[in-house]
Amino acid sequence: MKKVCLVTGSTSGIGLATAQKLARNNFVVINDYKEIDDEFIETNFSKPENVMFCKCDISKKSDVISLKQLVIEKFGRLDYLVCNAGIMPLPCGIDYITDKNIDRTIDVNLKGTFRCLNILGNLIKDTSHKGSIVTLTSVDGIIGEPYAVIYSATKAGIISLTKSFARYFKEDVRVNAVAPGLIDTPLTDSTGEDPSWTTDVSIIKRVGKPNEIADAIEFLLSDRASYITGQVLAVDGGFTLK
Repeated sequence: MKKVCLVTGSTSGIGLATAQKLARNNFVVINDYKEIDDEFIETNFSKPENVMFCKCDISKKSDVISLKQLVIEKFGRLDYLVCNAGIMPLPCGIDYITDKNIDRTIDVNLKGTFRCLNILGNLIKDTSHKGSIVTLTSVDGIIGEPYAVIYSATKAGIISLTKSFARYFKEDVRVNAVAPGLIDTPLTDSTGEDPSWTTDVSIIKRVGKPNEIADAIEFLLSDRASYITGQVLAVDGGFTLK
């Protein structure tokens, strides 16, 4: 039987790669805070009939509740949730970050992820009983990053949320996190960061690909990871080991 999956922030980068992978054999609800047209789904998915879009700004509780209601009305249940949506407004370094960017980063990355885990995670518990959730943190949340200080803090907070919700849901819903290193995505490109400072000190000396993160997410969602919960899997080319 096909699973019902929801991937937040899934119109580009890691979120899109994950949704594309899951939609091959499952129903997938994709979302973004901006509207997309039907052509986007037709162009980006090999089985567009398995994909549905819902506009949702996860920083707004009412939007997340509406997203939950849509899933209930369309499918009656939710099996897998990927909390991928996140932002890094510029400037974001310690010496330059603005109060507006601090508030927006916390609202989306930390509060938004909490709302998804709480509202949508409980939907999994209520309708599927043995579902799975993967959150997206970052190596920045593990090591700290002065050039993206609040982004790093929110990603560290997501690690704590992951562990807390794993204990809250117990055996009913497994909750794990993936911590990507430097990945070739629009978010990474937007920072204008020179990738060499990361890749030069990594064991695998290259930038990662969205599909490589999607593979890790798919594994943690699946029954192959049935004895794993509350864990953080770094997919970073060995960066955090150096």
